[in-house]
Amino acid sequence: MTIQDQFSTALANLGRRKVRTALASLGVVVGTLTIVIMISLASGVRQQINQQFASLGLDRMTVRPGGERGFGFDPSGGARRTKLITPEDVARWKGWSGVTKVTAEVNLSGSVQLEVKWNGKTQPVSVTGGEPRGGPGPSMSFTSRPEAVAGSLELPDQGGVVLSRGTALALNIASNDFAGLLHKQIEIVLRSPRGETQSFPLNVHGLSAERSSTVQISPADRIAMKSWWFNSANLLQRDGYDVVTLRATDASQAHELIPRLKKEGFQVQSLEMFVEVANRVVIAITVMLAMIGSIALLVASIGIANTMVMSIYERTREIGILKAIGASRSEIRQMFMMEAGFIGLIGGFFGLLFGWILGAGLNQAIAWYFQYRDMPVRGNFFVVTWMLALGVILFASLIGLVAGLLPAQRAASLDPLEALRHE
Repeated sequence: MTIQDQFSTALANLGRRKVRTALASLGVVVGTLTIVIMISLASGVRQQINQQFASLGLDRMTVRPGGERGFGFDPSGGARRTKLITPEDVARWKGWSGVTKVTAEVNLSGSVQLEVKWNGKTQPVSVTGGEPRGGPGPSMSFTSRPEAVAGSLELPDQGGVVLSRGTALALNIASNDFAGLLHKQIEIVLRSPRGETQSFPLNVHGLSAERSSTVQISPADRIAMKSWWFNSANLLQRDGYDVVTLRATDASQAHELIPRLKKEGFQVQSLEMFVEVANRVVIAITVMLAMIGSIALLVASIGIANTMVMSIYERTREIGILKAIGASRSEIRQMFMMEAGFIGLIGGFFGLLFGWILGAGLNQAIAWYFQYRDMPVRGNFFVVTWMLALGVILFASLIGLVAGLLPAQRAASLDPLEALRHE
């Protein structure tokens, strides 16, 4: 028998018991679909993480003071800083080769009570840093940065403020009047627990699309507010900056600057570090999910083996005839292994197809949900790559071949005379 004869005979034999073949393939379909959904989810999450960090910039480094408690420092909490970030340090870093931008920040404690005052109406707000959403630190969020609905989100070093859409609406400012608020002066009022207040007049530079009641305040104004709050005239000399963001010319240059900053006693984080850690975690999760899906395929292999055993039992006389006309044991073995491999291939193909369709449906459902909730989330969370598609089909086919190995060996070892006498 030629390979072509074995191939056509295997396909014809699968068609003789269509229901049995379909049921055996169904187990492979379920296992393959499980693998596709789980790994595509892990691939989508990994893609979202990489895109998010890439949009923030892998050339960014976040430098914080050296301290006993690391990155959780809060002046009001009593933690001691062992290495301050002084204005002299910031000036020195600006002169380093490979550094394109240095942004020094002072954060306001969560206990600071702020209000926005406009035309006799006040609205409690929370303050964010000088950069959109979360200040200069690395963001682990999958959400996009807020868009500007009026003006610009870029702040000057002093005297500027960006209001959120939620803050403006709370001040009874209609959406069509947002543009008229630009360059107008509003008041940011700090209220201490003792009831004392201090007003800071700032110019509106822009409005963001955020719906929460927040404001973004220029760095120098935050220093002035924090100095008043802690009643400290030399705040920077006493506590230094809370965080400094350095932008390098490229990611490789940032990688070289990190050891230099750490050697000076500062704590340094970079987006590249987060990317490496996040990708390792996702890879580990992907392996675990693939192993879970593989269990379903291994269970399906039992169904394939059972199907092949029943097929051999029913075709014992046929196997005897094939051997009587000259078919060798290896040819009989290859023919039955082809049948088992085809069952795995068919199941793998349809499992991949149904998994892709289900993933596309889930992506659409997630997009509709986030749109309904007005959440700025973009991108697919179920991503079927070509590598995944090829891998699951080959793996399903391999499972079929392995499942058919013992039944095929049994068929090949049948005695021709005994097989011809079989009824």
